[in-house]
Amino acid sequence: MSSREDTEAVKTLKRSVIVAAAIAAAACVSWFEVRHRSQVKVAREADCEQLDALVNQQIESLKKDAQERLKIGTKKASVLQFFVEHGIPLTITQFEAKGPSYADGTIYTTGGCAPLGCGTNRLLIQVRVQVDADGNVAGDPVVNAGYVDCV
Repeated sequence: MSSREDTEAVKTLKRSVIVAAAIAAAACVSWFEVRHRSQVKVAREADCEQLDALVNQQIESLKKDAQERLKIGTKKASVLQFFVEHGIPLTITQFEAKGPSYADGTIYTTGGCAPLGCGTNRLLIQVRVQVDADGNVAGDPVVNAGYVDCV
């Protein structure tokens, strides 16, 4: 072999080593990135599970309290007190001219992790109970909750 062939072989070997090192480095960076994203995703899912559990517990607690305190016959003052204690603004509405009236209130909050398709974690919680002409409870209370800003 000539000196020139030796030089070309060394150059080719150096290029091969550099290319192999670059490929190995890119593979390592990619592996670490995938691993990091996976860990972040697992941590976020765990956080979401905890937040969702907390929000669901609060909603269930509100439902239970409404069932216990807003029984048929409960007086208007107690209805007002329930809404005030829970920080829910109260509106009395009548949807039809001679139809039933409702004590109704909605609060907006954040919590949990909204499902795919929702833009934010904004959640609304609504409490509604039918009332008579004097504002006393005339029907069972209903508590609804759901994420807003969803498509």
